[in-house]
Amino acid sequence: MIKFPLRAVKPRARRKESGCATRHTLRAVTGAAALALAVSAPHGAFGQAQQVPIPEQPSVAPQIEIAGTGVGTLDLGRSRNALPDGGRASGSQINISDSALVVGAAERLYKGGIGSLNVGGLALDQTNVGRGTQLFLHQAYVDYQTQTLEAYVGRTDNPTAQVVTFPTLRGDDLITFTNLLDPFSDGQNVEEHRYSNVGAVTLNQKLTTFENFHVQHLIDSAGTSTPGDTGLNSYGVSFQYLGLPGLEAVEKVISYGGGYEHRSVARADGGRSDAVYAGGVLNLKPSLVNLVDLRVLDNYTFGNGLRGFRGTPDTFRANANAVTAAVRYLHSPFGKPAYQVSLTAGYKRYDRIGGADSVGAALTGVRRLGDGFDAVAQYVYQHRGNSLAAAYGGAHEENSVQVGFIFNFDTLFNRSVGPRRSLLNLQHQYIPN
Repeated sequence: MIKFPLRAVKPRARRKESGCATRHTLRAVTGAAALALAVSAPHGAFGQAQQVPIPEQPSVAPQIEIAGTGVGTLDLGRSRNALPDGGRASGSQINISDSALVVGAAERLYKGGIGSLNVGGLALDQTNVGRGTQLFLHQAYVDYQTQTLEAYVGRTDNPTAQVVTFPTLRGDDLITFTNLLDPFSDGQNVEEHRYSNVGAVTLNQKLTTFENFHVQHLIDSAGTSTPGDTGLNSYGVSFQYLGLPGLEAVEKVISYGGGYEHRSVARADGGRSDAVYAGGVLNLKPSLVNLVDLRVLDNYTFGNGLRGFRGTPDTFRANANAVTAAVRYLHSPFGKPAYQVSLTAGYKRYDRIGGADSVGAALTGVRRLGDGFDAVAQYVYQHRGNSLAAAYGGAHEENSVQVGFIFNFDTLFNRSVGPRRSLLNLQHQYIPN
């Protein structure tokens, strides 16, 4: 029988008999109440059907982290040969895509490790239209960290997209050059090239060199497998070197890395697709005030048998080599607002398909107005060969001028642990570290 605690007040001596009567009455009421609850409670209310494996301690409050990025730009764009008559199409719009909010909770574990949960959503290109799917769950994973090991499971950044960050306004600007593309995507949601369902283990040596072993479910929006199938369709390994935190402005070599990825593409779509990638960040002019750095990344895919494009998804599967480089100048005088100017350029060539070469460039300017708040401007240009343009609805050239503001923040509540990667590091950074 369930016992309910009862705190009785000690009676005065002269009311002894009355006190005894009161105690007998209270015991009777307590027993009746417990019996009534036991009879009237629904089956299982006091059972263990929903009980967690190890009862939690509600008094232990986790560290809460909230990070967000708001992107708002006025885009003035034009595409040549995008219309059936060969004319120009306007791409002008108010663009809020790539805005994101992520919430995380973390706590220190019994033997010194850190356990955390992170969940976040991202605004898509469709958000600008206001119809269809407008938000994308890009972060939803559980993470375990120790000093020498990290293991995580869920949806997060594709491990192949973590080697080099380019200083464009949005993470999906020039994405056909800067990322390994998802061969299972239908091309409607470009974020499928940046995020996936991942299970990974990362080892490190003195928090300087990292080896990542992972399996993935790359999002299959093209329906190349059984509808609703969430089976593993990719696996790989990567290596990365990171310089000492806080010394990025004075070290010559900031970071470098590379990896291998195998994607299990169906035979009807050309068969398997393998990929190797490598890149790094080098300071051309180390300086605390006037820094100039170079970022280079090469993505090479091979093994697929496609010799032509049946549509946009085939451009993600066919064998290709994409090289991207960026030069960035960052001026950050002590006690004054910083500004940044960068030029990012990419070239892509398909091995077995003629007339499919493409080039792209982005000239980007950022002026810091406050802590995490920037005024931004960017010009983006892309040119596609005839075969590739046909797969993109006839768009040979695309020009876009973007002007607006960006705000990003990261705040902690109940600070008690310090995970190695903050939530803001999961977002695209406009003045990258």
